[in-house]
Amino acid sequence: MHQLLKCKSYAKINLCLHVLNKRTDGYHDIESIFDTINLYDELSFKTNNLNKIRFSSNSKKIDQSDNLITQAYKEISDNYDIAGVDVFLNKKIPIGAGLGGGSSNAAITLLALNYLFKLNLSNDELIEHSQKLGSDIPFFINGGSAIIKGRGEIIEKINLDEKYYVIIISDLLIHTKDIFQVLLSDSYTKKMDEADLLNSHHNSLERVVMTKYPVLKETKYWLSSFGRVRMSGTGSTLYIEYDNYESAEKANKEIGRKYKSLMVSSLKSYDVFS
Repeated sequence: MHQLLKCKSYAKINLCLHVLNKRTDGYHDIESIFDTINLYDELSFKTNNLNKIRFSSNSKKIDQSDNLITQAYKEISDNYDIAGVDVFLNKKIPIGAGLGGGSSNAAITLLALNYLFKLNLSNDELIEHSQKLGSDIPFFINGGSAIIKGRGEIIEKINLDEKYYVIIISDLLIHTKDIFQVLLSDSYTKKMDEADLLNSHHNSLERVVMTKYPVLKETKYWLSSFGRVRMSGTGSTLYIEYDNYESAEKANKEIGRKYKSLMVSSLKSYDVFS
């Protein structure tokens, strides 16, 4: 009997993102705050007897044979005796938008394989596996809100008030690697204490992204009358934070007349198997 498991793979936004330096291993040390939001992809897993992964998706932008989901399966199957799995990804989180969709998909795949094949791995063990796949993936094992340090592997859980966000979605597909490759040291910031970090709205990558993609700068300028406009991750998503539903809903209606926008909120509980 083949088991079927359906999961939610949530997005995140960066409330701030400070790049401190470039490391000797080629990665950058960062300080950031991640907040999980209630926008999600849907992932379906069904076991098979083929001892391999068969991946499919509603998105044509994803490489069917090599992506973060297939890489997560390979990481687990190389280390544990598991059967094969059929995976279908219903993609709703925009790709290359700084919302962590691909990283979330990989983390949820690790959690799903652990559950399906009763591997009994702890979340800390899953985080160790996730670090081999990408910098943002460890965060999505536990989700929630957190201060992120190092290259993404240092995760300090925090409690934040519920917030509402209007996110403005661009058709631009921005690769994180491309932005970090052209980042110069004049964009680096100094280490901050937790209180200052929690009050920060700074993104060290914004200047580089806005220079490379001037249409985002134009969008930000137009949006500025609705509140403080921030960029998540390496872009291309811009967003505005609101304290209450009514203000966010009103802004979303007006912004939606000109741009593709969504109103989302921070996630109250991280239940990926619901």
